Amino acid sequence: MDAKQLVDAAMALDAMTDLPRTGWVMRGVAGAETLAAHSFAVAWVAALLVDALRAEGHPIDGEKVLRMALVHDAPEAALGDVPMPVKTPALDAALAAVEHELARRLLPPSFFVDYEELERGESLEAHVVRAADKLQLVLRLHRYELQGRGQLDELWQSAGNFRDRGIALVREAFDEVLRRAGRARPEGT
Repeated sequence: MDAKQLVDAAMALDAMTDLPRTGWVMRGVAGAETLAAHSFAVAWVAALLVDALRAEGHPIDGEKVLRMALVHDAPEAALGDVPMPVKTPALDAALAAVEHELARRLLPPSFFVDYEELERGESLEAHVVRAADKLQLVLRLHRYELQGRGQLDELWQSAGNFRDRGIALVREAFDEVLRRAGRARPEGT
């Protein structure tokens, strides 16, 4: 990577610092987290999961996990995020194609490789990042609810927000957040 590529990538992805996550805005959360704040928080949760999995004896590439966590929503720097309520299977497929092309344009080649591996979702590292993404959403949901910010009941009821990717610690963490929030696990999880 040369200096031009470095500056281009950094500037393009810096847009994430200004873009709030649309799903929170739609639900009336003032001062909603930005895409960059979300990516940072996902990286933090993913790093905690890496340490826990290593302690259980699982071999896992922590650097790869962090790189995937940082780029998992990179296309949203150009596109913004499209919230769940408006997605359909057809829109999901079209959006995936657009996001793939945007990621190819925005990311340096080595990071694009990580993005593609995450999208394939076949490695333990990809599962950890996908689970961390959902766990971060639920943690933020609980925090916003404690602060009395927004109309958030619908998010507690969505089974898709509680995908643990087969990682026991993530399932246990969901249960702990649900317990603290006084909520029941949604049907289908």
